[in-house]
Amino acid sequence: MAPTPKKLFTFAAVLALLLFSYPLWKPFAKRQKWFVIATNIGMDSLRRAGWQSGQIGQPAVLSPPESGLAREVTRSWEIYANYLRYAGWDNRKVAGKRMLELGPGAHMGVPLLFAADGASYVAGLDKFVPLQTGTYFRTFYTRLRDTLTNAEKVNFDKAIRLEPKIELRPAQALYIYGKELSDSIDELGPGSYDLIASNAVIEEMYDPAPLFQAQDRLLRPGGVMVHKIDLRDYGMFTKYDFPALEFLTVPEWAYRRMAEASGQPNRLRVNDYRELVERLGYTYRIYVTWLLGVDHEIVPAKEKVRPEVDYPNASLEMIRDIRPRLAAPFRNLGESDLVILGIYLVARKPGK
Repeated sequence: MAPTPKKLFTFAAVLALLLFSYPLWKPFAKRQKWFVIATNIGMDSLRRAGWQSGQIGQPAVLSPPESGLAREVTRSWEIYANYLRYAGWDNRKVAGKRMLELGPGAHMGVPLLFAADGASYVAGLDKFVPLQTGTYFRTFYTRLRDTLTNAEKVNFDKAIRLEPKIELRPAQALYIYGKELSDSIDELGPGSYDLIASNAVIEEMYDPAPLFQAQDRLLRPGGVMVHKIDLRDYGMFTKYDFPALEFLTVPEWAYRRMAEASGQPNRLRVNDYRELVERLGYTYRIYVTWLLGVDHEIVPAKEKVRPEVDYPNASLEMIRDIRPRLAAPFRNLGESDLVILGIYLVARKPGK
């Protein structure tokens, strides 16, 4: 039966009252677990319906304040140094290599540092963020270039042109936007990469198994992948003062609707990433960057972490307290896996 005009008016009046009073009840509502779940399902649904695109909370065209330029240059160097560190390379080993960064974001700063050190080809692939070419980014590339030696500048210029507009030189650099890695293998070149790397990107793939299979197809024998992976909740619950593992208590059917289309963390734990590379037959190492109950990043990351040394016993108490509420995939995981909230995954393809 269709609703009567009176019922429609009543519904509209109640909705208007709720919207008008939103500032008053919002702080209370956000302390309710199912309110947080519902709002994230709503955001995810907008992407599924095609009403929102791009990274969550980020416009397609960026114009950051110039005050952040120095920090962005420093950040690019830090990411580059970490890729080299965990790959077991120094900058002399970069010469002649082919490198792909997954999720570089708005610019190609890190791949261009590989190019400056003599990489023969660099590429970036980002599903959510197009390559930016505005004034801020021309200035960013110029300042990044200013940090290089004269010989490195020559290599840098072989990969990118900054005037009259920003353009990657196709013989040495490529940026792919809006596509899955598995759909880009032919464009990138199968079996041709020495290094595939990412910085806090893999956790945004709800099912990263196809991504790892695609990397396997792109890497040369002996090639290496280096991925920094954040195992935390991106603030979905923790910004409202819920426990750090609260997002692991959400039933799988609900969490999928919260995260699958929107780039929220996939909830895979360290054991899942071990299994992904073991299935490929790769040798691997895992370095821990974040731990439950520790409020700072571990720098440099550690391959071995121990209770009462690297994290307090209180971290294990947190796990024991929340374990009865954990969703099925996590309820029986060991404490040594649940305590880890961030890693570098370094995996090497078999072969010469």
